[in-house]
Amino acid sequence: MKWLDWKSESAGVIRRVEAVDLFRFLVLFFMIQGHLFRAYLLPVIRQQQWYKLHEVFHGFVAPGFLFVAGFAAFLSFHNKRQNYIHLDRAFFKRLRRILFVIALGYWIHLPFLSLRKTLQFVGMGKAGEFLKVDILQCIGTGLLLFTLLAILLKSEKTVALVSALAGALFFLLPNAVKGIRLHPLFDPYFNYEVSTFPLFPWLGFLCAGIVAAFLYSRLRKEVFFRLLLALGVLFFPWFFFQSSKFYFKAELTLSGNLNKAGGIFLLLCLSDWLLRRHGGRFLDILRKAGTESLFVYVLHLFIIFNSVFRPGLKSMFANSLDVAQAALLFLVVQLVVFALAMLYNFVKEEHPRLWRWGFNAFWVGFLLMFALRPH
Repeated sequence: MKWLDWKSESAGVIRRVEAVDLFRFLVLFFMIQGHLFRAYLLPVIRQQQWYKLHEVFHGFVAPGFLFVAGFAAFLSFHNKRQNYIHLDRAFFKRLRRILFVIALGYWIHLPFLSLRKTLQFVGMGKAGEFLKVDILQCIGTGLLLFTLLAILLKSEKTVALVSALAGALFFLLPNAVKGIRLHPLFDPYFNYEVSTFPLFPWLGFLCAGIVAAFLYSRLRKEVFFRLLLALGVLFFPWFFFQSSKFYFKAELTLSGNLNKAGGIFLLLCLSDWLLRRHGGRFLDILRKAGTESLFVYVLHLFIIFNSVFRPGLKSMFANSLDVAQAALLFLVVQLVVFALAMLYNFVKEEHPRLWRWGFNAFWVGFLLMFALRPH
């Protein structure tokens, strides 16, 4: 396959891919805008034709997070394969981070800031919202599966091949597995009626990220992005051949998933082009903000919707704003969220001990309050 311009040997250590960090920022930007418009716009506005197109173009946001998670996971395996072979301390530190992501997904859904009240709630059979699988549980589960593959297979080529085959199955079989019923704790991972992000088909995007990272490690950078652009142009239009009324269940169709994959590829190519043509301090700031995607994700949910600590803005603005009002509020929320993300990043990088102390103090304080608070 000489035309693909393969590297003669596997690349050495691959440093942080700048285009991926900018891609993260752009996905976060569209995520906040999309969530705010969906929650706050007047219902009559959300029935208009432009809004349906808006939803199609926002369909790549969640798949984008999954794609980047797979991309980063493979590059970590590529750079630190000995960690996976010897199962050393660094490996278990990474495993702990993955489990934290899954736990954080459930934490966001806590119904009460009280262990006693939460257990009573679950005992009454009302645990559906708490146990449903959201994007964080989906990403965490996918990373656990990838980690298992990396330990067992060890070879980069084999891991990429198995991931490609698994991704095809995740995309092709959602209708076949959606009727599976398991224990209430595990059922949400397959039940599309319960969860927003069941494993089928969503883990297909994480697998696509793994395969893309493998290609990135083997192809020259310019060839990789030309290939990605060609695939984006090929895949993105597929959805528009079917009726837009199927959008909200498009994840169950191959064309819907190809549309989302195409959007991801095109946005990543745009990120690379922006950095090559217009790179500078401003884009470096945006890239830095993109590295704190988990912090931004959790914070924006608490602001736009609600949290276990206090109601968010939804209690004031739900289904009540016109487009201009929603756009203005979006800009304010965007500035607040990313300013706090940059502050968080600064403390973490420049004062790691202070950050670690604050991080641990927050979770110890929360767990004590959660365990002891009666109501």
